Amino acid sequence: MPEGKRDAEPAARRAGRRDVLLLLLASVLPYLNGLAADFTYDDKVIVRDNPRLSSPSTVGEILTTHYFGGGAETATNYRPAVLLTYAVQRWVHGNRPLPFHAVNVALHAAVTLLLFRWLLLLGFPRPPVLAACLLFAVVPIHVEAVTSIVGRGETLAALCVLASALLWLKATRDDALRPVPYLLSLAAFTLGVFVKESAAVVPGVVLLGELFRGGSGDAPLRRLRRLLARRAGALAGLLSPLAVLFAVRRLVLGGFLTSGRAAIFDLENPLVALEAPLRTVNALGLLFRYAFLTFVPAGLSADHSARSLVLADGLLSPRAILPVLLAAALAASAVWLWRARPLVPFGLCLFAGTFLPASNVPFPIGTIWGERLAYLPSAGLLLAFAGLLAPRSRAVPRPSRLRWREAGVGLLAAVYAVGTLVRNRVWQSDAALFADTVAKAPRSAKARYNLAYHLWREKDAAGAVRELRTATEIFPRHYTAWSLLGRLAREGGRHADAVAAYAACLKVHSRYEGGLWGYATSLEEAGREPEAAAAWDRASRLLPASALIARSRALFLDRRASPDRRLHEWRRAVITGLGAGPARLGLARALLAGGERDAAVREARWALLASPGLPEARVFLAERYEEEGKGLAAAAELGRAWRSHPSDAVLAARLLELGARRPDARSRAAAALPSITARFGARPADARLAAALAALSR
Repeated sequence: MPEGKRDAEPAARRAGRRDVLLLLLASVLPYLNGLAADFTYDDKVIVRDNPRLSSPSTVGEILTTHYFGGGAETATNYRPAVLLTYAVQRWVHGNRPLPFHAVNVALHAAVTLLLFRWLLLLGFPRPPVLAACLLFAVVPIHVEAVTSIVGRGETLAALCVLASALLWLKATRDDALRPVPYLLSLAAFTLGVFVKESAAVVPGVVLLGELFRGGSGDAPLRRLRRLLARRAGALAGLLSPLAVLFAVRRLVLGGFLTSGRAAIFDLENPLVALEAPLRTVNALGLLFRYAFLTFVPAGLSADHSARSLVLADGLLSPRAILPVLLAAALAASAVWLWRARPLVPFGLCLFAGTFLPASNVPFPIGTIWGERLAYLPSAGLLLAFAGLLAPRSRAVPRPSRLRWREAGVGLLAAVYAVGTLVRNRVWQSDAALFADTVAKAPRSAKARYNLAYHLWREKDAAGAVRELRTATEIFPRHYTAWSLLGRLAREGGRHADAVAAYAACLKVHSRYEGGLWGYATSLEEAGREPEAAAAWDRASRLLPASALIARSRALFLDRRASPDRRLHEWRRAVITGLGAGPARLGLARALLAGGERDAAVREARWALLASPGLPEARVFLAERYEEEGKGLAAAAELGRAWRSHPSDAVLAARLLELGARRPDARSRAAAALPSITARFGARPADARLAAALAALSR
């Protein structure tokens, strides 16, 4: 049948208003209780606390750095398009989580409707397509992709994939290629691969659609030959966004896939340590786990990293053989049902094809598991299910009094919607999320670490230590867990325990910045100065570009080295830290100690330019002004310091003390007095501030 005729059935392939309304409500209502969720998990580092998203002036950093930011050793992903969506929202409404969640829900609704539209245009019958899209809208496995703010990478990439596939259908509706929709298809594809690399599946999705165009799977080889004969150039053009992606990744990351210095830690993905055949069969087994959880969402968890999932330890083990047998059985079933029930093989191919880049089958990725990864692939599973459930086509339709299929799908959708509502509650806060993760995946070292970090932030040191010890028992090479154990020991004054924990961290990862800094600092605090000096020297050799190490080493030597050595180290810290305020202030103090007062004041002013909120720099300048007899200027600096940190009682006390001892500063101090008493009360609990108030009042 000519293409023009094949696509000339708009009435049968148009989404009805009731269908659209049903899918819209189904994709939005179950997620409404997730709108009140806070920033959780990676939302904080990617969105809330990401300095690259702070203003339009930092857009260049988004375009020239990898997804998480930081050094090349962690450069595995490049996703500037999704980061730009977060940035624009931050510019508009700041760091309020609700609008971010609202956009995510809107994207999920758009994906659901676009999926429905695409399938109808392919020619599949409306009832099973509607059933599959209804289930897609509500299945609980999608909660991580929709309610988690950083799940937007999945929903937006899926939207781009479906938009590109839909526009391809419009571009090839007639015998001649229609240029506008074709170019728009390429544009959607290009945008998608810069949202998330999983959108690279567009050519495969388009090809799959062509094999089933018209809603049937008849003569696939003949269809393929005809397609290549008529559309070879257009299909080849679909590869151009991939060429652009690889070229840009090579330029920004230093590699076509990842940075040459990046490595995947087997804590995040234990499959990376396996030989390719064993990794492949294990990854295949995990695909069946995704399929099971799509339909039976029991035990959903935000983390299943090292030691949580039981893997096959050999190619002859049952865990390795069973996935291969199941995959072979499904492939045979797809071939068998290719003509009789085309929606089944179409769905199975869509699931396998869209999951391929993130499946760990062709190559290991940065994680062994993530429910968000099943977002678009789950549509294929649900289509296969709906295709099996749909009645066979009959020449003479038989009326049915009992519409059990529709009732069953409706009941299942209602159950899934309730499950989604319940699952949303887990993503309300880090406390709820990490507690749930440990409960669902108690053998996950990363889950234990995440809960420990949260408990530490909540001042529950004992609980944090308990979880960290469990994490290191599960995965002894968890160097960040050892590092946090060292920090907790330092904060508790247990210097020997801190040194031991940081040493364990460095035994696993000898160049870990936090471990090197903590080890040297712990030795210093324990009074083991020769060992501390050696540790700082070693840290400086291993990480010569680390601003943290350079500044901390300069601070250590500031109290022990000669004046010339101190100046040398602080100048090095300023260069290494690219002129950061704390390093410049350290240099200012070293210059002052060497008698270079004017140079010290200039450096302190540079420190304020680099870090306007640095109160120590203002205190330093205030002290210099007071030495010159400029009490008013000194009070002005202290006033600015306190206003930038209004909860700091010591800064408030300094300002009032200056007013009490210098008549020319008294007016400035008195002007700040009402604000200080409003903040701390007429009788503040801080003894120094109370004494300063009394002195100024006399």
